[in-house]
Amino acid sequence: MKVGDRMKKHYDERETLFSRVRLEEGSSNSLDFYRKHPGYKTSDDAIRGMDFLDNLKKDTAFKSRFFPLFQQNETIIKQFYETLEAIPLADKQPIPEGFESNIKAIAGHYGACDAGIVRLKKTHYYSHRGFDERPPGESYGEKIEPRHKTAIVFLVRMDKDALMRAPHFEEIAESMNAYMNLAYTGMRLASYLKALGYDSTFQSEIHYLTPLVPLAVDGGLGEVGMTNHLVHPEYGNRVRIGAVMSDIDLQPDQPIDYGLELFCKRCALCLMNCPMQSISFKQRTLNGKRFYKLDEHSCFKLFKNAGTDCGVCIQSCPLSYEIDPKRLKAAKGNPEKIDTIIKDHLNKNGRRPKHQRPLPIVEE
Repeated sequence: MKVGDRMKKHYDERETLFSRVRLEEGSSNSLDFYRKHPGYKTSDDAIRGMDFLDNLKKDTAFKSRFFPLFQQNETIIKQFYETLEAIPLADKQPIPEGFESNIKAIAGHYGACDAGIVRLKKTHYYSHRGFDERPPGESYGEKIEPRHKTAIVFLVRMDKDALMRAPHFEEIAESMNAYMNLAYTGMRLASYLKALGYDSTFQSEIHYLTPLVPLAVDGGLGEVGMTNHLVHPEYGNRVRIGAVMSDIDLQPDQPIDYGLELFCKRCALCLMNCPMQSISFKQRTLNGKRFYKLDEHSCFKLFKNAGTDCGVCIQSCPLSYEIDPKRLKAAKGNPEKIDTIIKDHLNKNGRRPKHQRPLPIVEE
């Protein structure tokens, strides 16, 4: 490990909220974790359990008809991994200079709206696994040993109309659709790279090797906004992140700065609209990256109460509505131009753009 890596905090998937709330009370994993991290215990107990969809304010008939929109996602994604593992690793093909452009275009061909290249360091990876669904729970606490040199990080867009229904059911249906599309794109890209002779795998909602937001920042796909989401300069908050990990050697991209920090300070619509007041102006720095202090417990409490993954913060972001990139670039560091962009957004869409009526996909 390089000296610079030793100075960085190693992310541990066991410390993520979604791993912690899956811990079964009284289990050996739970007892060991909270002995080492007692500060999480009381707040985690208040929101423990992952089945927040059961709390959706809809009747049994609605749930029976529409939960199958995504109930089989996990099963299908597991089949993707089995398919990838069954593909033999071909003889290695030489890669010409500039092949990064081809890889990004191929990611787009398979469904990504943007892609970036990262040269992986050990500190990009989680140090240990939290809950991993390949197979469920059996890898908890396993130390992660990096085995690939490159990450191809990519994004898929989420549908604007579905997000304008947040925090209703259409929003979480779109979230789950995006996660499925990420897995499909990742599986196809990893399969392609194996056919070129480069060992590859993909990350998905059931199998993470790294936190994806820092990886996407390093891949030049955007900056971190006040919600701690990646905010893309063209698609804003309205993206989900995937990644393929590979042995292929590609030139990495560099992080970008399009002026989001000042834009967020001038805007703060996500903070004002958050039903739980989970979002904060307060910043923190982790491994050289700007993040914000987010109350993850109150955020997840809304998940549990509403029976969806909310999405109001994504819905609220003006950048989710595809502001002209040239106009955004010209506004960098300029409060007056930023304020004009925000004012125009408010005049057109209101403080919180939303559809009042259900979308056709679930209209009864």
